Amino acid sequence: MKIHYLVTSLETGGAEFAIPQIVKTLQDLGHQVRIIACEPRDMGAAVRLQEAGLSWTLLASKRRALPVILGAYLARVVTDRPDLIWTSLSWGTRIGQWAGRLTGIPVVSFKHSASVRRYTYRMRAMSRLWVGDSQTVVRFLRDEMHIPPEQVMVWPFFQSSPRVPQAEAWDGKSVLQLGSVGRLHEVKNYAGLIDALAWFLNRHPQYADRLRLSILGDGPERQALQDKIDQHGLGDIVRLPGFSADVTHYLTGLHAYLQTSRYEGMCLAVHEAMNAALPVIATPVGELRDAVKEGQTGYVLNGELNQALEETLLRIFNNPEDLQRYGQQARRYVLSTFSQEHYTRAAARILERLNCRADYQISPQ
Repeated sequence: MKIHYLVTSLETGGAEFAIPQIVKTLQDLGHQVRIIACEPRDMGAAVRLQEAGLSWTLLASKRRALPVILGAYLARVVTDRPDLIWTSLSWGTRIGQWAGRLTGIPVVSFKHSASVRRYTYRMRAMSRLWVGDSQTVVRFLRDEMHIPPEQVMVWPFFQSSPRVPQAEAWDGKSVLQLGSVGRLHEVKNYAGLIDALAWFLNRHPQYADRLRLSILGDGPERQALQDKIDQHGLGDIVRLPGFSADVTHYLTGLHAYLQTSRYEGMCLAVHEAMNAALPVIATPVGELRDAVKEGQTGYVLNGELNQALEETLLRIFNNPEDLQRYGQQARRYVLSTFSQEHYTRAAARILERLNCRADYQISPQ
């Protein structure tokens, strides 16, 4: 089967970073896959595609109106008609759904978070099958988007590896290295994290020389976050090193991983951190509710962020030995839950469903 994997852009992000494993798995299952992006944005994901030996096509050099992008994609379909359009992220899904409607090509759509744009909800019947990247998103598709259960499947887009190097355990005496990886966007709530860290240090100034925070990534909030760092006088404590494709090397230099997102689906970065044997400090959103277990794989930031982070950091400084234990349990969790075998089996089930049940239709509500 020939598949067009149609994504909104190749910017820095979990859904975009997952493309190489998704495409390689579909190829290993015997299918021909072409990656097509509506627009480039920061092209952070392109490095991972290059490293995986994958090529791609851009429909436009910058953001364009829907008719322009749709026209460019339809022209592509004329010369390279796929058997299936597989979409990812809101804009890519919108383009793919209209193309499917106009050409009669079936569409399957990835959903990566438990939130929805109005046009995605209105157009949900234009995708033959919806794939959630986690059980949290699957429940959202069924309960909030009102898609029949038989037209929803799950494919967790994280694949663990026992070959990933492990971070070194914190000795409780050296500087505690905290970090996060993600697009600098308000949904990650990095502004709230910086405020909470400043609040903690104002109340406990004795720890100012004992911890450092870095946030790896780039995005629209970069300048606002830097301004906030300067405003709080945290220039020596909080760093924004920018984008790096070598996430593994970055993670192995940390002692604990932070994720303060307002909402998430699978959250690839958290699972990569767990694979590197890092304990995770996270808000209980999306799939993080299942992955980050209090006192087992990390610390859950319940309630008001300032107080929750303060309580967590004090626990870490008072019980440094917990970090290594939680990190090892986190690694065991992802190795057993998200193995290559599980990953490939999930993809195979989706393709089998498409082949066996070609008459799916969603009834608009």
